[in-house]
Amino acid sequence: MNRTLHTSVVILMMTLLSISGMQAQSWKYVGAIKFPLKDSTAAKPYLCTMDKNGRLYVISSKLDDSKAHNAIYYANPGDTVFSLFVDYTNNGDSDTLLGNIGALRGITTQGTDVYVVGSQPYPKTKPNTLAALYYYKNADTTKIERFGFNIAGSGFGTFLNGLDISKDTMIVAGVDFGTSIRWYNFGYTVNVSGRGGYIPPPSNTVEPGGPQTSGLDLIRDVALVPGGDYFSKTTIMYSSRNSLSDAQLTGGIAVWKGGTQTTPVDYVPSRVGDFEGFLSFSTSIPYGITVDTKGILWVAGVDTTRRWVKGFFVDGVNAQAMYDLPSQTSGDVKSPNGAPMSAPSDVIISKDGNVAYVVDRYAKCAFKFQNGNTGVRTPDNSVQSFELNQNYPNPFNPTTLISYTLAHQSYVRLIVTDLLGREVSVLAEGTEESGKHVVSFNGASLPSGIYFYTLVTPGSSFSKKMMLLK
Repeated sequence: MNRTLHTSVVILMMTLLSISGMQAQSWKYVGAIKFPLKDSTAAKPYLCTMDKNGRLYVISSKLDDSKAHNAIYYANPGDTVFSLFVDYTNNGDSDTLLGNIGALRGITTQGTDVYVVGSQPYPKTKPNTLAALYYYKNADTTKIERFGFNIAGSGFGTFLNGLDISKDTMIVAGVDFGTSIRWYNFGYTVNVSGRGGYIPPPSNTVEPGGPQTSGLDLIRDVALVPGGDYFSKTTIMYSSRNSLSDAQLTGGIAVWKGGTQTTPVDYVPSRVGDFEGFLSFSTSIPYGITVDTKGILWVAGVDTTRRWVKGFFVDGVNAQAMYDLPSQTSGDVKSPNGAPMSAPSDVIISKDGNVAYVVDRYAKCAFKFQNGNTGVRTPDNSVQSFELNQNYPNPFNPTTLISYTLAHQSYVRLIVTDLLGREVSVLAEGTEESGKHVVSFNGASLPSGIYFYTLVTPGSSFSKKMMLLK
């Protein structure tokens, strides 16, 4: 069969090829970082970030607990106890007419600089409750810039939730007004607004779940691709939102495409889904998210019966869970040696991909995980053990994800055939490491109908059916 016949039919995304060739990840829980005993009542962790030196920052927030303090804590690599960075509740910057922080809502870093955002306390800003952002240059609490209502900057007249920062020092946040996103200029080279000022956001673009209701189902966190070029309209970003209720599932992951950090008016959001339903979020907050340097989207989730932290490969609006951080409680992947997760609220991955931290709001600590790649094994030509999963979505139009798991390093061949058995694409061919792999199939130029995908290893093969429906 001439395999070039349908070359233009099946488009393999280069990023997916990269994922398929990655070594499998094996995450191990190695311990917890706890808050100082004197702060055991005041500290209630919410979202986190990591600076270029591997320092972990966590915000404590009274967003849903009036007894908690608005504070920032940090832990350097190797620490087992957090150190206090700043406590807004105790230093007069919280819950006073003169204060600026009512509830912390997001944090990010650029190099060793720290940015944190919160709501300003009513009645200082009555009749509305607005936002304030603090900037600590080189993590120095004596070198602080404040931005917000009647402080400096512009465009802080709404709640900001979650923060991330581009390589050009442009900050993005979720906003309750319009249930959308907003970019802020904290660079010195982008001449589009005053420092700290916002760039006009999408005027009629609402997160796919629709307008928020009474501040209950907001965009809670945002995530950029590390090192991504956000002057390019092809670079995507993500937001995370909780649902209004179990009956009104307004929440989930949105992927934002088509805009830039200086022209965010062009962004269009789409809902991301996965076959197992992990990305159909409940009412819990904040469903913290991050993107690692390989482009994997990590999500910390609390559902009715599950506590989980997973890394997803996302292709368009389709996601496939690739990695799990093991939990010994109600996680999807239970392990007696996993972390005792209670309410994982956020996750962050180190730049080298070897360390992960999960912030747990109710366990009041940060769980640390170490990644050990499986390494290279001696090829085994005997029959291999593997699992071929059902494609997602199915039916599909025009793209779908196909995933499979290898128990050992093995030679594999993954092909797609039509009803007559004619081969229309080779999606994978060669020796691959053990673990989970994902590839994308695009049938944009194929007619609607039934197709089969087959995974072949030495001495064995298995096929599954999928439907292209246009």
